[in-house]
Amino acid sequence: MKSLARIGALTLAAACILSGLPASAQPPATPTPGTPAPGTPKAGTPTPGTQSPTAIEQELIPSGILPNVQIPGVLLPPRSPLDFLYAPPARGPLTLTPSLTITEEFNDNVFLTHSNKRSDFITQFTPGLLLQAQQPGFQFLSSVNFTAEIYAKESELDNAANRINFFTTVTYEAKPGVTLSLSDNFSFSRDTSSTVAISGVSSGRRDGWSNVLSPALSVQLTPRTTWRLYGSYALERFTNNSNSSSNGGSNTGSNNGDSNIYRIGTGFDHSLTPRLTLTAAYDFGYLDVQQEPTAYDHTLRFGGSYRLTPTLTVTATAGPSFLITDRDTTVTPSVSARLIKQMSWGSMSAFYDRAIGTSGAFGGLSDNQTFGGNVSVLTFVRGLFFDLSPRYSITKTTGASRSNSDFNVLTVSLNARYQIARYIGLVAGYSYLHQTGSGNGSTAGTSGTSNNVDVDQNLVTFGLQFGYPINFD
Repeated sequence: MKSLARIGALTLAAACILSGLPASAQPPATPTPGTPAPGTPKAGTPTPGTQSPTAIEQELIPSGILPNVQIPGVLLPPRSPLDFLYAPPARGPLTLTPSLTITEEFNDNVFLTHSNKRSDFITQFTPGLLLQAQQPGFQFLSSVNFTAEIYAKESELDNAANRINFFTTVTYEAKPGVTLSLSDNFSFSRDTSSTVAISGVSSGRRDGWSNVLSPALSVQLTPRTTWRLYGSYALERFTNNSNSSSNGGSNTGSNNGDSNIYRIGTGFDHSLTPRLTLTAAYDFGYLDVQQEPTAYDHTLRFGGSYRLTPTLTVTATAGPSFLITDRDTTVTPSVSARLIKQMSWGSMSAFYDRAIGTSGAFGGLSDNQTFGGNVSVLTFVRGLFFDLSPRYSITKTTGASRSNSDFNVLTVSLNARYQIARYIGLVAGYSYLHQTGSGNGSTAGTSGTSNNVDVDQNLVTFGLQFGYPINFD
């Protein structure tokens, strides 16, 4: 009976959404997803070391609004289409888009345990709000949503806000050649298998949140030379959740792995030829991790960007990273490499990053390596969006760390959306997590205690997404 009631609720909600569209409303045709709005400048080549935007971000964020910031150790996980509502390109200087997403999710390992897995069907309601503003020399986008969940079996996990996502980015051209940008990315979840930990390491079902604030300044010194100044403040917080520990989850301790990481850097880009740009940069990091000695990170990076063809660009920077604490000084390589290929139907990309960071809720200063890629299909079939984002991370604690936590994490995110009407889309997704490794020391709250977290999880999601853009001329 409970399952029938859940199906009936979803059917009724879908009917309400469909019937809520006025029959007489015939707005102009939506541009093909991924096609810039008329008058939108063409996106430039990403700055060396910059994480290329995912396809969803390319659809929502006007060209050039993402700040070109090089920040080692800050590689945000790919976002789901449910985090960013699809909306047509803004037709006026200000567009407000309220949204509602109703989905059904199957989770085969709710508590992220190695054995005695528990599966469940989860009904999710995700209201959201998207604000876009654009003027000559000024672009702004802000998106916020939260997800309420109802569990078919584990009703004690029901919550009105199991996940919260907030993203804001603004770019302002103060004068020709001088550009200021600021972005803020906040994620909260009661399940750290989602995109909470910056390192990508999951610590089971516990409350966690992270926020990354990134300002940047770019000055065109000469027609060929650009000076950049950038920084970031990344914080992570993880708390104990009684539900996870009582049901055999992998969560241990309380408030473990909290961190505050401050970074500032500067660099120069020089266009040697129309295809080749050389880069030199210096970054300084102050890493304040709970139960760890205060650490200072100095990184020198050299590299550049080369456009192999009009649609294929490779960027790479590398250099030594010096991690200094009161216990030890270690030297590790810092590497950032990107390969981006634009296609008539979308884009393909691959990347590799290596930098000093943390192990999320398991604490400790770590040497993080991440391999990944993205395949986005935007225009193959009108109204259909497809995105595949695999990612593999290797996290190893450094000699300067008091904890000992090593993890290998594989995540695969496959998402699709099909517009069945002007303001309604079908959404579907599949996510896979496979994590091996162990942690001890400060991670378990008791020195020397080992915490093995060999887990895997499959998530299958499908539902409806509704959004109505309101344009202010």
